[in-house]
Amino acid sequence: MKSLYNLIEGSAKRHKDFEDIQKEVCLVPIPLKKLGNTRWTCRFESLKVILKQYSEIIADLQEMEVADAFIMLKVVQTFYFIFHIHLMSESFLITNILSKVLQKSDLPLTQASVQVKITIDSLESLRNENEFNRIWNETLNICVINDSDEPSERRRRKIPERLGGGDVVATTLCVKDSYLVNSFYAVLDAIILSIKERFNENSINVIVLCEKLFLTKFFFNDYQLKQIFYFYNMNYDDLRTEQRMYQVALGEKNQLTLTLATQFFVENNFHLSLTTMNDILKILWTILVNVCECESSFSSLSRLETYIRNTTGQERLSSLSLINIERSFDIDLDTIANEFVSKNKERKKYFEHKYIDYM
Repeated sequence: MKSLYNLIEGSAKRHKDFEDIQKEVCLVPIPLKKLGNTRWTCRFESLKVILKQYSEIIADLQEMEVADAFIMLKVVQTFYFIFHIHLMSESFLITNILSKVLQKSDLPLTQASVQVKITIDSLESLRNENEFNRIWNETLNICVINDSDEPSERRRRKIPERLGGGDVVATTLCVKDSYLVNSFYAVLDAIILSIKERFNENSINVIVLCEKLFLTKFFFNDYQLKQIFYFYNMNYDDLRTEQRMYQVALGEKNQLTLTLATQFFVENNFHLSLTTMNDILKILWTILVNVCECESSFSSLSRLETYIRNTTGQERLSSLSLINIERSFDIDLDTIANEFVSKNKERKKYFEHKYIDYM
């Protein structure tokens, strides 16, 4: 996908040709999207454009007169490529919703955990033969419409005769079953496992409990309170009593966020009276939690990377960039001078004499 993007969008002329081909069939021109290193949304948009404008991409590659286009055309017209673009598009369509939810800076961990579970359940519901057959048939239709290659058995790697010969992996699966097991199930399992690992941080259950303590109006049972009590080594009786006082004061307030709960907590001077819960609130505000919103804060870094990339090999321009980056540093000239002198014996002798003469 990255090579396809670079081939079409890397040239103003090829970009214009791709737009013209789309206009010829009365489509609104849509450029290929660049793959984002961090954003799930960018990846979904990239997949969606390729799947939606597949016929126009084929037509554009056929008209190009560069060697890379001929190689890319062979790859793009394979059933393997179309099937996996379709599969990844279905998967990222689900994860894209999670990505948008996680971009909220005031999103409680409780809601985030619920959305993660729904996403995992949705991906697992996609993992069945009926969904596979649907994607398989839709891919076949795309291949027929665009005269692309039909599914074929992958070439098997051979073991050298001196090592015994034969296939590396002997299999009796037909082509369709091979795609089901080695592609469809394998890709979904990898995505599901990755999400579970990313959101299954140590002690996240305790953190969620601490958050619920401030955002919900339900009294915790002994088991839930003891989880917090043992983990943070707090006074159990104080925690149980303070929880009741806070819940009574909370009254009919609904849809609290941690910011609103903190404001309510301080306005009622609970930070002075409910000391145990105040300690928990401090922990919630100081604990490090990544949110997808930070993805949009890379603009300066991107500009810097582009600048350095464009000036690679140009020592003067790279040095100017470093000077600009370090302009806010406090510089101790004496320290720099001492370090400069100490790294050379001749300099040491010379400056020692100068220092004595000066004295």
